[in-house]
Amino acid sequence: MLDNIPDTLTLAELQSVLQIGKNTALRLVHNDIITGHRIAGKWLFLKEDVVEFIKNS
Repeated sequence: MLDNIPDTLTLAELQSVLQIGKNTALRLVHNDIITGHRIAGKWLFLKEDVVEFIKNS
């Protein structure tokens, strides 16, 4: 299903995979629904965290 996406995703890639907007993606992070890491001013998400979120949705 997600074989063609990288092991780490940017915020824009997360939005594309989940088909959600920026505000919704950030709300998921700030409410600890999906784990994100802010590195050098950019949000990064691990593929396994995204897969886990999709499974639990």
